[in-house]
Amino acid sequence: MPDAPCKVPSHCPHCGSVQQESPHLISTFCRACGNHYKVSAPVPPTKPEEGIIGRAVRKITERPPREINCHHCRHSHSVSGHAKSTICPGCNKSIQLENLTFSSHASRPVDTRGKLTVESGASLTCAHIICGEGLIRGKINGVIFCEGTLRLACQENFSSAITSKTLIIEKGALVDLAQPAQVVDLVVQGHARGHFTSTGTVRIPKHGILEGRLTARSVIVDRGGVLLAESSIRPDQKDLPPSGTDLPVFQTMTPQPA
Repeated sequence: MPDAPCKVPSHCPHCGSVQQESPHLISTFCRACGNHYKVSAPVPPTKPEEGIIGRAVRKITERPPREINCHHCRHSHSVSGHAKSTICPGCNKSIQLENLTFSSHASRPVDTRGKLTVESGASLTCAHIICGEGLIRGKINGVIFCEGTLRLACQENFSSAITSKTLIIEKGALVDLAQPAQVVDLVVQGHARGHFTSTGTVRIPKHGILEGRLTARSVIVDRGGVLLAESSIRPDQKDLPPSGTDLPVFQTMTPQPA
């Protein structure tokens, strides 16, 4: 036989009589005095468990604001974590916050705090190129400023100057820089030629080759790595550019009337 449903004592507010009732009952009649009374208030609905979609939605909606630095006027301002672009209140320059990918030849201004990707066979031409992160498999024409990590995975001659927090020459890459590269940290996994200035650490792992001129605070050459450069190691960083991600201020030239 099935078990009888569990019951709980219920107290009549009119006469104080006690009778057994179902725990899910909302109201009933007292068997002693016949008066009607409410047994209990309706049970409030329970909060459903948060699933994968709920956690993803909460993560997006709780995205914190981010601080944006303008490299044209040095002005800093805060924007919503959901913003895709912003306008610098100091100089009215437009700043993108999304990732940009170029798979063909393009000539346009680039100022984003997202990731810049130039695919193999593509090229990007601009006087000043600013990005949060960068992956270059194609060709770049213009001065490059990267706030984070810039990866060069191409076989190109660069006529552009590079300023980046971290510069990585990817394995299999052959990079020839005509202009100086100023970085904090430098990792050469492929083959790099040029003038490099580092305020942090330069590392050349196995199969990495660095040629040209090098000024750095410290250099680590793993077994199998090659350093064929006129090197100046200065642990005290005297005469080196300041460390960090500070980038030069752009100067806007206004044509003078004839």
